[in-house]
Amino acid sequence: MKYFRVNVYLTIKIFFKSLFYSISEKKKDDEINKILLKTSNKKKISLTSQCRISFLLILKFLKEKFTKKNEIIFCAYNLPEMANIASNLNLKIVFCDLNYETGFFDLTKLKKKLNKKTLAVVLTNMFNTYEQSKELKKICKKKKLFLIEDNAIYFDNYSLKNNKKIYSGTIGDFSIYSFNIMKNISALYGGAVTSNINDFHTCVENELLKYKKFNKKILLKQIFIFFILKIMSVKFLYRYIFFSLVKVIHLKNVNLFLKMFYPSLKFKVIKFPLFYFTNISKFSKTLIFNQLIKKKHRLDVHKNRKIKNIYYYNKFNKLNISEINIIKVTDFNYQNFLDFPLLVEDKAMLNNYLLKKGIESRSYHYRNCQKIFSKKNKILCLNSQKYENQILCLPNHNKISFEYMNYIINTISTFYLDRRKKKKIN
Repeated sequence: MKYFRVNVYLTIKIFFKSLFYSISEKKKDDEINKILLKTSNKKKISLTSQCRISFLLILKFLKEKFTKKNEIIFCAYNLPEMANIASNLNLKIVFCDLNYETGFFDLTKLKKKLNKKTLAVVLTNMFNTYEQSKELKKICKKKKLFLIEDNAIYFDNYSLKNNKKIYSGTIGDFSIYSFNIMKNISALYGGAVTSNINDFHTCVENELLKYKKFNKKILLKQIFIFFILKIMSVKFLYRYIFFSLVKVIHLKNVNLFLKMFYPSLKFKVIKFPLFYFTNISKFSKTLIFNQLIKKKHRLDVHKNRKIKNIYYYNKFNKLNISEINIIKVTDFNYQNFLDFPLLVEDKAMLNNYLLKKGIESRSYHYRNCQKIFSKKNKILCLNSQKYENQILCLPNHNKISFEYMNYIINTISTFYLDRRKKKKIN
């Protein structure tokens, strides 16, 4: 009983359909714009080659417009590439720790970090609720600060208010999106930014005119990775060939291959790569179009993942294992995780144990960026460091069966039960 933990939502059928699809650029753009503007409740949109390029363009605009402000606030537990963009633009990065119970900003600490130099706050949708995001928006509005909402992994998540869907991405003054290979709308490479600020989008469109065409070699490399992942997801091949390889890589800690599985591990503080300054490819746009228009499929994917998130959540809550902390979920439509997160003690030992039992989990998520970017290399954001050390994500996608989920849950329970017995004996 082995299942590939990864799910590439882009199908082979959509890939080849998009490769040979004939549609005018205007119709394609109009449809993409209509859907993204509706879900983000914004009036203007710009498509980019990556989510981080959308972020780069926002920061450049704000920096040039508000020259007396130079501080940007991040939750310390984050994607280091995003903080690196602010660093390369010579902005002062202020890291705020998260609340261990909720996985969201510690708002008490955040308020103390706001001052006349604060330019913007970055809201990274990760574990947060709609209500928490609205509370952060109120704080920013009161202080007249821009809120940048990173909606890379929350796309299609929503909160139901008065029988109306309010989507993630509607709260920020700027909302950024990712359509990279592992996202639920996967275009290999791609991003977008929406806002209601007209002169921002004018600046963006002028900036994008200076950008080159997307690098074909990089796109071909991503296509190659896409097909490798699709081959690995074939049940027979994964169970009898690829899982053994994945297991050895993890147990032997083969760093070269681990970096391929977890790109955050190969992060280095570097200057902007040249391929950043490129436009989204026509092929990526077609991929986005052909996935966005399949609304029923998107709803089915969202519903399937939600049901399994609820199942994991309820099962682990009933087990009440002291060595496991579960991030509180109040709305499974909004907090609809791509993988189900647990905070666990002895993560490395548990992950190795799971691998030996035929279970692949995600043992690396985001990083404590405060530790990475601090010149003193001193850990100040302790909860963010705990998240980096403790978070383990369980597979959750349409190919994961409830039988397999029960097997995962029971195996984790057995691991901690056995450890307790050993401690008593010793």
